[in-house]
Amino acid sequence: MSKLQRTPPSASKSTCNLNQTQSEPDISSAITISDYVSTTRSKRRRNESSPKTGSTQGSQELQLMLANWKRDQDSSITSMLTEQAAVMAKLVTELADIKKQNNQIQATNVEIRNSNADIVQSMCFINKQFEELKREVEVLRKERKEQNIYIESLEKKIQDLQLKSRSSSTEIRNIPYHESESNDCLMKIVCSIGRTVGVPIIESDLRDLYRLPGKSSNISPTRPIIAEFKEVLTKQKLLNAIRLYNKDKADPRDKLNTEHIGIQGKRLPVYVTEQLPPSHKKLFYQAREFAKSNEYKFCWTANGNIFLRKQENEKLIKITSEKCLLNIGNNST
Repeated sequence: MSKLQRTPPSASKSTCNLNQTQSEPDISSAITISDYVSTTRSKRRRNESSPKTGSTQGSQELQLMLANWKRDQDSSITSMLTEQAAVMAKLVTELADIKKQNNQIQATNVEIRNSNADIVQSMCFINKQFEELKREVEVLRKERKEQNIYIESLEKKIQDLQLKSRSSSTEIRNIPYHESESNDCLMKIVCSIGRTVGVPIIESDLRDLYRLPGKSSNISPTRPIIAEFKEVLTKQKLLNAIRLYNKDKADPRDKLNTEHIGIQGKRLPVYVTEQLPPSHKKLFYQAREFAKSNEYKFCWTANGNIFLRKQENEKLIKITSEKCLLNIGNNST
């Protein structure tokens, strides 16, 4: 049987008691009585079957939750520390590799700097040698130019000497060669040419007369005959007479030929010109070819000089080199 609990006094009664005050007439006795009155308040004992308070249960749940959270945090921190340790180890390894590579690069840079220094030194040496060679080339170029000018002047002097030595000589071409040919035969040929064109020639007018030599295995049947006169005036008279003789003949077959000078056999045209040096002879040939291809009517030589004239009464052109022919061709184009 459970113990009955004393109910607290009613509110009205307690209120009445609280609102009412009494004074003790005997204060000393009241003090004595109060000494024997206990003012300690006894607490009721908790019943065993009553349920536990909500604060105790919540505290235990909170502790359990905190313990689980701590365990999870410890696990996370442990895994994080493990990962950080692995990362740190990897970083240490990579830093070691980078340091090694840096050392290698520095060593390579040192080698490159040394190599660059060697290259710069070599380039300076090569540049110095190049400048020296350049100066030498300039000197050689200048000397070569001067030598070319000197050679040209020597060639001109030689040509002048050759022209002077042949100033009284004529070259007769297209006269057939005979094995029994002699100087008397050649003299008769020259005299016959002079007689045909109206310029009498006697033996005393000639200083020398001969046919140009050739190889025995390849002897041309019409090798030129050289007639060297004693006077240049006689040579000029003969050449002018031949030009006039041929000019008056409209038919090319009527111009000076082998029949006119009494040579038997096939009729061949006879050409009498000045004897020119090899260089002038080549230039004269080029001038004749140029005249044919560019419709120049006249091409001739006089006193070793080569002339061109396109039409009668036009200005004559003196040819001194191949360059003159090129210039004329370019101007006409």
